[in-house]
Amino acid sequence: MRSGLYYGWEGTEAVAGAADLYGQIMEQIELGDYLGFDTALIGESHFEDGDLTGSVVDLLGALAGSTRFIRLGSADKALALQHPANVAEDFAVIDLLSNGRAILGAGAGSEKAAFDAFGVPFDERWERFKEALDFIRKAWTSDAFSYGGRFTRFPKKTQLQPEHPFTPEPYEKPFHLQWQRAGIEPKHLAVTPRPMQIPHPPIWVEAGEVAEVAFAAKNGYAILPKPGMRDSEVIALYCAYSEEMERCGRTLAEVERPVIREVFCAESRDEALTIAAEPMLALYKRRMATGALTGTNGLPFGEADVSLDGLLKDRLVLGDPDQVFDRFKTLQHETGINHVICRFWVPSIAHDAVMRSLRLYAGEVITRLRS
Repeated sequence: MRSGLYYGWEGTEAVAGAADLYGQIMEQIELGDYLGFDTALIGESHFEDGDLTGSVVDLLGALAGSTRFIRLGSADKALALQHPANVAEDFAVIDLLSNGRAILGAGAGSEKAAFDAFGVPFDERWERFKEALDFIRKAWTSDAFSYGGRFTRFPKKTQLQPEHPFTPEPYEKPFHLQWQRAGIEPKHLAVTPRPMQIPHPPIWVEAGEVAEVAFAAKNGYAILPKPGMRDSEVIALYCAYSEEMERCGRTLAEVERPVIREVFCAESRDEALTIAAEPMLALYKRRMATGALTGTNGLPFGEADVSLDGLLKDRLVLGDPDQVFDRFKTLQHETGINHVICRFWVPSIAHDAVMRSLRLYAGEVITRLRS
């Protein structure tokens, strides 16, 4: 089982200095790269109570140059908020800069304020997401083409063809390169550069509902359960995913099976609780206030659900190396996951404490999980 790192942005408006925060995140991921962590995923949000999340692409690009082995990706990029050709270009460049280590983790988006700000209808987000992901995969694996989707026209004057939007450029002799077509309005274009990974970087679909699971299974994408889900919700999600994969003639062995968990590893459980319990409890209270969580039996998360004991039972993983290892092996047995993406840092946990926890986890948990 592989281990990764996850960075979300909830509550970062209370952190003094975006530049310092970015520097600390880069230092933690660079240490994770040195220690043998497999993956680093960074979340993305826009205009959400001052969260310090400018551009996940820029941060990944900087990390591509300062790390050597760790895979780098987004966790929940809302594809509906950006032209898919830009996303294809950005992640192809990250893949090239990192020598083939990019992951595109994407979702339909859940922040209505961001959709309103960008002028994108919120109720169209799922259809826009599916079309954008189809475009990106075609762009990464095709020469010049046109795309006449419901939301994406490429080039701009391409006719609407919602049933079969993708059309490859027919070969014509003599063939003229794009930059040699002066004065000619192109009917087909190529998105360049191409990513290094063949056929393309891994695609992980952020999932929390059956429709998202079915879509991912049909297309052979991995799913990434949304942060903050209960163990029972993750189990149900992977059971549904397994059934959908089997219905599509696929198996779970074909895809990565990650899950995100808030984690803190210390020399003792008491030390882990002293350092991380209150900051992580505050994180969940914030999530509850925004309606991002569900409680027992799918009901809205309420005050009674926000207790440290309840969170430790089915969401948080805080303890010594043996306790962290046992919790992850149990979760692996129940869900079939093979990749734990650990969120060690949340606001109010000191940078040096996170660095110590990373070293302890790497020294005593990573090797055992891999074996």
